[in-house]
Amino acid sequence: MKKVIMMIGLISVIGLNLNTAANALVLVDGYFKSNGTYVESHYRTNPDGICWNNFSGC
Repeated sequence: MKKVIMMIGLISVIGLNLNTAANALVLVDGYFKSNGTYVESHYRTNPDGICWNNFSGC
């Protein structure tokens, strides 16, 4: 029984870590566009194709 409880706990922790990694924030460095406009550095979420968990909301 102890092994089952430990295994469930381990699976839960792994699941939480995967979810956190999928939604990680990425710092985008500032850059100049081809027309000379400077875009300031900003954060974005890792793109994953799921609209509801990104800043843009698609």
